[in-house]
Amino acid sequence: MKVLLIYPPFQVGKGMGKVMCSPPLSLLAIAGAVSDLDHEIEIFDMNVEYSYGIHEFKEKIRHYDLIGITCMTNTFKVVLTICKIAKKYDIPTILGGFHPTLVPSIIDKFDCIDMICRGEGEFTFRELLEGKPKNSILGFSYRENGLVIHNPDRPYIKDLNQLPYPNNKLVNPDPYHYIWVKAWVCEASRGCPFRCNFCCVTQFHNGIYRTKSPERVIQELFQVPPSTKLVFFTDDNFSLQKKRVMRICELLQKTKLSKRLMFVCQSRVDDIANNIDMVEAMSKAGFICFFLGFESFKQMSLDSMQKQYTLDKVRKCIDLCHKNGIMVFGSFIIGNIGETVEDTWRTFTLMKELELDMMMTNPITPFPGTPLYDEALKKGWIPEDFRWEKWEITPVMNTPDMNIDEIQDLLDESYRFFYNDIGYFLFGKKLLRILFNPKFWWYRHVAFSVLTNGLTKFLMKLE
Repeated sequence: MKVLLIYPPFQVGKGMGKVMCSPPLSLLAIAGAVSDLDHEIEIFDMNVEYSYGIHEFKEKIRHYDLIGITCMTNTFKVVLTICKIAKKYDIPTILGGFHPTLVPSIIDKFDCIDMICRGEGEFTFRELLEGKPKNSILGFSYRENGLVIHNPDRPYIKDLNQLPYPNNKLVNPDPYHYIWVKAWVCEASRGCPFRCNFCCVTQFHNGIYRTKSPERVIQELFQVPPSTKLVFFTDDNFSLQKKRVMRICELLQKTKLSKRLMFVCQSRVDDIANNIDMVEAMSKAGFICFFLGFESFKQMSLDSMQKQYTLDKVRKCIDLCHKNGIMVFGSFIIGNIGETVEDTWRTFTLMKELELDMMMTNPITPFPGTPLYDEALKKGWIPEDFRWEKWEITPVMNTPDMNIDEIQDLLDESYRFFYNDIGYFLFGKKLLRILFNPKFWWYRHVAFSVLTNGLTKFLMKLE
């Protein structure tokens, strides 16, 4: 059987697609889970395959026996288009990912969708390709004799170490980068035990957090493409278990991977602020950037979204990172409940006062399946008949303090305010910190790539 796995195009902030482009790890993992079966698997990443128009795309997919598509809410519109094209050629489709898992009823509504893999897909997809009877595959929804059947959920994978390795050889590594440095991705854990009310991750994994062993993580790092200079850990909270992180850092140095690779991870403000020795160890092991979901600099908003950290940790966190040569990439939500336009501008100002190195903003979005979605429907912040398949990746939700247009204006202004301030980057304390702190050794390795491979294009995108 010829199987095509498709990674649909998606938007990451305003211009952020210029700053980072990640390989489709979910599809590489799925492909790895079936690599020993007698099937021909190909991955098609629409985020890097720019030469395909609609005619070329139709010509490509018509030669396959099955099409699998990973689907997030912000790609659902494109995914439906792909399914409709496949249907014209009588090619069955199977969707996986956040949106089909949290809204499995889409298969009832759209007859162009043939099958859905709900939850973690490695073993579900494998059983499908092994020819196991569809009615016995857990976590699987499908059509049969004009009916839609939703099988019972599949239990979460308890031991992530039993998973096959991702099949990294199925994509060309050249287009993938993080801040224009050749990059790859690695998964060290799944899920998150916290309950932020806007987050799909908690709902997808049902609040269950599981880890791969430090030794398994190192084994996966040895399999990244040879051209890789930087690895982004996709974990939603890499630093959650301090003892485990310290062991990973120890192994990175022992295996000398810390000399060959640089690392970026997502973490929590309080985890960083409360663990000085862990941050020092991560710096020595090659971590150069933490992606932190600040979301807001207003305590009432943080409490409302159940972030479970206090603002007194923010400056301590940022200062600790900078002291250890680690860049801070902050993520923020525009339109938090209880925040006014004035509050949001105060957040913009604090981004600079606190000396963030990079930032991205996203509009408050009540993704289906989240507590925020339920609250938004109940309080009339979004229409009951809102259709995600028509979403144009713009603000969709009014709040008691801001309307959709105000949120969009603030999104645009946030990038201009932060990134168009050349003086902030070149003539302030930031540059002195980088030049005179030896722990920012890595900066000279990435500066040339940043300046020559995309910074100008990124800034032009903000105009």
